[in-house]
Amino acid sequence: MTTAQIKKLLTKNHFYLLGFALLNFASKEILEISLNYRFAYLITIIIYVSGILLFFWNIKPFKKILFYYSLYFITPLLSLLFWLFGGIFLAIITSLVLYPVYPTKRNLKQDQISIYTKYQGLIGACCLYEITEKKYLLFEKKISSFSMEGGIDLEKAQLINKAGGLELEIEQDNAKSDTIIKLSKS
Repeated sequence: MTTAQIKKLLTKNHFYLLGFALLNFASKEILEISLNYRFAYLITIIIYVSGILLFFWNIKPFKKILFYYSLYFITPLLSLLFWLFGGIFLAIITSLVLYPVYPTKRNLKQDQISIYTKYQGLIGACCLYEITEKKYLLFEKKISSFSMEGGIDLEKAQLINKAGGLELEIEQDNAKSDTIIKLSKS
């Protein structure tokens, strides 16, 4: 393969994966069914790596598409600047730029049900959790979401599947009784 063919193949695959990621995002927001979070994150990483490679590949000769590819180069650069210098201005910009890339953290997995902590950005609400159920090997369906002020330690939690829906039982160190959150399946 020549370098021109490799560049063409990389560009084509970049935009196919970008379209697939946007379709997954729309499906997640509208139908509440999306790809497994780890698989979706892997696709996002591949999109960013190919975007950075295509940025350097399109510097000479200059093309208008370079503005698009520069977003993939600027994102890690802004993150590095924020990490080095701090400051609220860079924090807000970094938070906005990293929002689509920031990985979703799985806090609890029990049987086919997972609880994830949602990334809300720098000035987003605290402690928003999303409960999903595994469907068809690669997909997850959103069951419910809830928020808990101050956060909870999900390592000390247990999901109980009852006829009326799900219950999340959380052990409290300093309380006399456990906390039970009732979650209904939608």
